[in-house]
Amino acid sequence: MGDPPVVLVTGASSGIGKACARRLAASGFRVFGSARSAPVGGEPFPLLHLDVRDNRSVNECVSRILQEAGRIDVLVNCAGVAVGGSAEEMLMDEIQDQVETNLLGLIRCCRAVLPGMRARKTGLIVNMGSLAGQMGVPFQSAYSAAKHGVEGYSESLAGKDSPYRKNLSAAMHSQAESELRGWNVERIARLVERVVRSRRPRFRYTPGPFVERIAPVARRIIPDRLFLSILSGFYGVK
Repeated sequence: MGDPPVVLVTGASSGIGKACARRLAASGFRVFGSARSAPVGGEPFPLLHLDVRDNRSVNECVSRILQEAGRIDVLVNCAGVAVGGSAEEMLMDEIQDQVETNLLGLIRCCRAVLPGMRARKTGLIVNMGSLAGQMGVPFQSAYSAAKHGVEGYSESLAGKDSPYRKNLSAAMHSQAESELRGWNVERIARLVERVVRSRRPRFRYTPGPFVERIAPVARRIIPDRLFLSILSGFYGVK
């Protein structure tokens, strides 16, 4: 048997990222977790320092993994942050941090691993999306804007004419607030493992509750004013 695939999971110190890293490590993958916070022990995988907002930090982390493991076969982008507030009252620093972390940070990590994947003509990228990336969510304007960017960037990477189409898959969509509401992160981790093991993964997976899975379809067929009214009611916005 060959060496196990090497996986980098960002945002692995908590929530979905930690669940994914633990699941993949327990399933035999060689996992490197990363987080903005200082590395801590006690996990079945090394937790490296990586601040997705900083180019040098991203490149140093990827270089360290390449030195130790020789390659990165899978990148799972889980690092993210969400700060709620009205569009006009949010501080620009809060808005900038969400865009830097949720969109630009994801792009930095993709760009850091893509050269190696393309040179080997194999690789998989899993980008953690959100329902907020397919529609505007009340009091989540900056988060929604960043996640819409993730949608566009991911689709461009996997575009029909892209040289990466066979090697890349941006796969995951789950509601950003699921952690805060106690949503089962293990379910997402199991799905991520299935995606990583799949020979032909789909471009998009939506593991959320039925109402979240059907919302993007409803958005396209329900008149705008009615849909926005329903959406506002769902989030308790009067």
